[in-house]
Parts: sequence; structure tokens; C-alpha cells
Amino acid sequence: MKQDKPIELTLPFTAICLDDKRKPNEIPQEKWLTEGKPYTVIGVAPSPIDGTLGFKLKEITLGPDTFPYGCFNTMRFGIPVQDKSATLEEELENLGIKVQELEEV
Repeated sequence: MKQDKPIELTLPFTAICLDDKRKPNEIPQEKWLTEGKPYTVIGVAPSPIDGTLGFKLKEITLGPDTFPYGCFNTMRFGIPVQDKSATLEEELENLGIKVQELEEV
């Protein structure tokens, strides 16, 4: 689905792990991601390594034992987005309200 404008997210939100490759040695396997698994994002923070944004997850806490890693790179995740306009159209039709496109004048 093509996104024409940026989406707004409110914490917490769900993100799906799309890339669990290249685990850093500093993060033990029991604190590592699983590809395809949904996670709850509870915070966003810059990485102390390169300044890129990372997600803090409810399910996995990174701390002093995983230094310098305190969050997971956002590029490892996808964020499921609902097409709100399609949902609204479906809800209106379920109520018996016909939806039709307006023609440009």
C-alpha cells in the first residue's frame, strides 16, 4: 500500500521484526529478535553508536549488560498500517450508507 503522507503513531504501537540477521555479540540470544514476531514499541531513542533511531521494546529490555546497545534499529521492523479510508468506507456501507466518489468540478 502506498502511503502519500506520513503516519502518526502513538506509543505504544506494534512493529513486526523483518530482519533478525547480524546479531551483535553484545546482545545474548535470549534478548534477540525473532523475524516475523510482533513486538510492542514503548519508546524511541537515538543509538549511542551512530545516532540512528532505535525502538525500545516491551518484550525485550536492553540494559547495561548489552552496552552499547540500548535499543533496536528501526530498520529491522515494519509497522502494520491500516488503510483508514477503506475501513471508514466499509463501516459506512455496513450501515447502509452508499459511498461514491465525488467528481471534480
